[in-house]
Amino acid sequence: MTAPLLHALLAVLLSLSAFAARALPPQLFHPEWVLPGSDVKGPTTGRAALPSQPVDLGAVRYERDGQRWAIGDFQSRASVKALLVLRDGQVVYEHHRWPNGPQTLHQSWSMMKQLLSNLVGIAVQQGQIQSVDDPMDRYAPALSANGFRGVTFRQALLMSTGVRYDEEVDRVTMFKQVIAHRVSFGGLGATLRDKTLEPQLDRVWSPGSRYAYTSIASQALTMALEGAAKQPLHTLISRQIWQPLGMPDDARVLTDDQGQDFGLCCLFATARSYAIFGQWMAQGGRWQGRPLLNEAWVQRATSFDDPGAWHSTAVPRKAKTQELFGFAYHWWPLEGGRGDFTALGIHGQMVYVSPRQNVVVVRLSDDFSEGSHNEEAIALFRAMADRLKPLDPAER
Repeated sequence: MTAPLLHALLAVLLSLSAFAARALPPQLFHPEWVLPGSDVKGPTTGRAALPSQPVDLGAVRYERDGQRWAIGDFQSRASVKALLVLRDGQVVYEHHRWPNGPQTLHQSWSMMKQLLSNLVGIAVQQGQIQSVDDPMDRYAPALSANGFRGVTFRQALLMSTGVRYDEEVDRVTMFKQVIAHRVSFGGLGATLRDKTLEPQLDRVWSPGSRYAYTSIASQALTMALEGAAKQPLHTLISRQIWQPLGMPDDARVLTDDQGQDFGLCCLFATARSYAIFGQWMAQGGRWQGRPLLNEAWVQRATSFDDPGAWHSTAVPRKAKTQELFGFAYHWWPLEGGRGDFTALGIHGQMVYVSPRQNVVVVRLSDDFSEGSHNEEAIALFRAMADRLKPLDPAER
């Protein structure tokens, strides 16, 4: 068969599969079944072993929908695959729904964005990026070809790039085209780099003037970070996070067929690795006495301290039940004055962090309901944190 005929046949098949993908439920969308990945290696020795000190949380109740619910209710209502709770760095509660277990690698979805934020902070701390207000195209000149021209790291971290992008449509199109490029051996579709540098990503409003969640901003940040650090994203995760924290398990990052790492999503890691990541943030960026990430960066990245951070009223969502979640440097600070915040991914992926109580909760789910019970999760996690270590009334 000639190359043109082969490409025509592939185009038909891909069109049919794209139609089918729109009709299939989201739980059948597994890009890792088609796309390759990069290994994220932990240390060869000295892996962290989270100590365990179980606490009975059976009496914990939270209010939702005019009723009082328990942990088991939430696990059922929110399709929880894994729930792990730390207090002072010790495991006090752990649940894995069969067939998941402690060694299961769970898809992060957009929780990868929070890792990306920390890596940008480390690059600024190490002088690889001179300032968070530097334009990204200084480190990745190709970004100057479209609406990312002149957009700063801060503006991208705050999801305020001004670039034309429909998250619900264009993100899906990006995945389909990256997969098409893979299965057609480059004859169709596009690479991650192609999608990030598309001329159609022009500027529609002034950077910094409004919030618009656009996953392509995270991919642009990835290009700029890799340009500054002269290393691919998976290597940076290994050297700057996984190895210094002594992660108990190796992980993987999804890539396109050119080996470019996804920075907008798609880390695969265990619940305990996510918990250690959260504990690191609960400790203000310190680990075993070392300041791996500047405490001032952690505070600004996870709170409303930056003048450009967005309170929940400026973060529009289709689900009216998500009124707690603001947005800072790719992290989600929570309203309510408790100083808590989360990493967040679609379908119920969350790492909840309460530094004042030194409590971390990892929730990994296949929750495909609107809003993914995220606000309900915060009600439960705050109730658990208050049971484990009550806040002083002055801290509320």
